Amino acid sequence: MRHAGSDSPSEITFGTDGWRAVIADSFTFSNVRRVSQAIAAAARNFTPPDGIDRNAMVVSFDRRFLSREFALEVCEALRAAGYRVILSKEPTPSQTVSFTAWKRKLLGGIVVTASHNPAIYNGLKFKAWYGGSGLPQMYRQIAENLDGEVPRREGGSIEQDDLLDDYVQALRENVNVSLLHEAHIAILHDPLYGVSSGLPRRVLEDTADALITTIRGEANPGFGGVNPEPIPQNLDATVEMMRSGRYALAICNDGDADRLGILDESGAFVSPHKVIALLALYLVRHKKESGEIVKTFSTSRLVENVARGLGVTFHETAIGFKYVADLMLTRRILIGGEESGGVGFGSFLPERDGVLSGLLVAECVAAYGKPLSEIVTEMENEFGRFFYDRRDVQSSRTAIDNLVERASRGDLDGLFGMPVMNREEKDGVKLNFKDGSWLLFRRSGTEPIIRIYCESPNEELVGSMLDVAVRELGN
Repeated sequence: MRHAGSDSPSEITFGTDGWRAVIADSFTFSNVRRVSQAIAAAARNFTPPDGIDRNAMVVSFDRRFLSREFALEVCEALRAAGYRVILSKEPTPSQTVSFTAWKRKLLGGIVVTASHNPAIYNGLKFKAWYGGSGLPQMYRQIAENLDGEVPRREGGSIEQDDLLDDYVQALRENVNVSLLHEAHIAILHDPLYGVSSGLPRRVLEDTADALITTIRGEANPGFGGVNPEPIPQNLDATVEMMRSGRYALAICNDGDADRLGILDESGAFVSPHKVIALLALYLVRHKKESGEIVKTFSTSRLVENVARGLGVTFHETAIGFKYVADLMLTRRILIGGEESGGVGFGSFLPERDGVLSGLLVAECVAAYGKPLSEIVTEMENEFGRFFYDRRDVQSSRTAIDNLVERASRGDLDGLFGMPVMNREEKDGVKLNFKDGSWLLFRRSGTEPIIRIYCESPNEELVGSMLDVAVRELGN
């Protein structure tokens, strides 16, 4: 979403969960003011149910460079438009804004964050009264109000308040704290210098490193030179700590704590696909909880196999957690997740929560009384073992469109050494092969990049199939 040049209206583009841009390039105080004014104007036309305070919003921010100062700019724009604004006293996870809006029955909230993106970025996300991200139609209305007239209204105000106490208490009610204490499992927490630092310890009321040891917990706007995304290439320090053999698992979170990454007792990365499947299995089979299971189009079939095996209603949505959240607003969804590490629970919020999902993985380990790697292996033995990878390739729009169209027409079907059984076009083009493998071709919505995903029960096939798919981009 980076756009170079002056602060012209065309430079502000809303993605699947808000606006982000490079600090001091397009992410400037003037553009933050413009987006905040657009939210203030558009929100007057939103239609919350009775009982929602249409004149109140909550604002919070992450640990990035100038995030609090940008949040003050947001607050002032909302105040001038007549809103009573609650400003967080400290940096908090994005989901605390969702939680606070829902719990206090506010019209919505804004969080200043660029989530898992590099340190040079910042952004704004809108959260609504139902406790989740703004819907696509809301962002369309916000975009339509960019640079429109925002009438000043009386009655606006700004006050600071604590957003974390209620959120931490709610997490405590959704995690078996006593079980974790009784099991004495040691947890390593890596917030990647982000806003989840200290939160798992607060939830578990752990004050002496008895349960949780934190690394990279201090505030560092540069994130120590790594992107604050909990994926293997950013977790070398965490892996090194896990090799000591002292910890049962590591919980890693992104910059705004709505995503997670998990390492097992040996320091091996447990993919989000396996985490979603494992939590679904644990919640239904062990905790006897009920509800439906949902995954996005690019997420492993392991999740579907678990749902089918448990006899639970299963849904598959387009890519993006917003589609999972939409289902959570209308159906009884137990758990929903996406391949990028976002996991949410319908009984809590229609929102990703990397702190809650991480602690539930720890609870699962405590409940089974086995190493995490053994628990995962047992799940795979029962429901299938799959290997997964993805390539993001930059190319011309023409080449990308051509490849996706060829995949849709069937022109690629004979290139992978096995028959294509069918294709799905829910979000991109997915080729399903007879052995259970699949390839997904999907254009980026904001950049000249094609994302090619592959999953197979044969590990060697994943790399070779992706190689063939990438090679075809040039043909």
